[in-house]
Amino acid sequence: MKVIYDVSVLGQGHLHKRARTGIFRVVESIAENLATSKECDLLFCVSQYLHLLDASLDYLETNPKLSEIALLHSSFTRLFYKRSIDAYNMLELQIQANESGNAVADKNVFNHLKNNLENILKITGGYVSPVDSDNLEAADIFHSPYDEIPAAAQQVNKLQKFLTIYDLIPVLYPQFLLSEQIPLLYKKTLASISQKDWVICISHSTKNDLCNYLNIDPARVFVTHLAAEPSIFYPCTDAETIAATCSKYGIRDAAYILSLGTLEPRKNIDHVIRCFARLIQEQNIKDLYLVLVGTPGWKYDKIMEEVSQKSWLKDRIIFTGYVPESDLAALYSGALTFVYPSFYEGFGLPPLEAMQCGVPVIASNTSSLPEVVGDAGITIDPKDASGLCQSMLEIYNRPLLREKMSLKSLERAKLFSWERCTRETIAAYRTALA
Repeated sequence: MKVIYDVSVLGQGHLHKRARTGIFRVVESIAENLATSKECDLLFCVSQYLHLLDASLDYLETNPKLSEIALLHSSFTRLFYKRSIDAYNMLELQIQANESGNAVADKNVFNHLKNNLENILKITGGYVSPVDSDNLEAADIFHSPYDEIPAAAQQVNKLQKFLTIYDLIPVLYPQFLLSEQIPLLYKKTLASISQKDWVICISHSTKNDLCNYLNIDPARVFVTHLAAEPSIFYPCTDAETIAATCSKYGIRDAAYILSLGTLEPRKNIDHVIRCFARLIQEQNIKDLYLVLVGTPGWKYDKIMEEVSQKSWLKDRIIFTGYVPESDLAALYSGALTFVYPSFYEGFGLPPLEAMQCGVPVIASNTSSLPEVVGDAGITIDPKDASGLCQSMLEIYNRPLLREKMSLKSLERAKLFSWERCTRETIAAYRTALA
């Protein structure tokens, strides 16, 4: 089967390293596995964002697993857009020069030219497809792993169109988002799904949410669970490596509870801090720390208030900030337990990453998290403070329980792999073509 797979997300991640989020890893991993499949004649595209063409091409050159796969694009469209961007940037520089007094040209003239060019770029970006219609006509499958299916693809009737949906947070829980525009844009993406399209969801929880939200046939919605990359997430047994990594982030040579994720309300980090403070105070525990890995998100101040209100707590909590993937296995492996009481997850990669490192997991019993954790970890109501305190205390006090949970984590993690995810994706393609 001839498959066109949209890699816009990879181009975005190449331009901005902080855009290499969980979705970037998903798109990259599935692309790499599709590339090795004998069932797929794979081609890449950047279907909607002309400015990501060059970035995506550059990214593919840097990835030896994908560099041999062609990225479909119109040379004319690429050249036109590139020259237009160059002209736009030159006008911007000229305007700045005028404002600084280094040029005498009429500022209004340059602003007029710039605005006209900006409008042209908006028009071409919205209506000029980077993918030729002939390529779409020749393909069997078009798969967009993030953005809505482009109009050019929708116009090809014989082409089977797939869209990946990760979660419904923007429409079900808009209170967890900073921008009011995100729910509107997401509603537009969901509204673009036609009765003839196929959808891939990353959990049964997300599929249920989608089918309840949209009038869509559940038979046209497939579930392909994600995975944690084994070369990044594995049990680190080298005590020196763990100690060196901990030292790098200011983590003392003592037991610690770990939590990882963007520090924002949906992740429920302030709840973790309150429960940790209650635990060590009520039980008079002197040798336990809380390590929070992740970049500050919106309402980060609320999280910091939980610490600042208790001066005695500051020395017991370590905020590492961003941690590169190369250090995560050691931080996970060194933890007493991993705590993840998120209110809602489309899949929840961090608990799986922790389990693959052999760490006992405490997670919420909501959304997709029970699908991921299964019976290998402890699942509790994300608002249950007593339950979280008791779970952390039991793992702290009972080495045999930690050992048992560690083994169950490793076994559970074996159920998830990118190979399996890709096999299920290809099976969905086959169903669509049957």
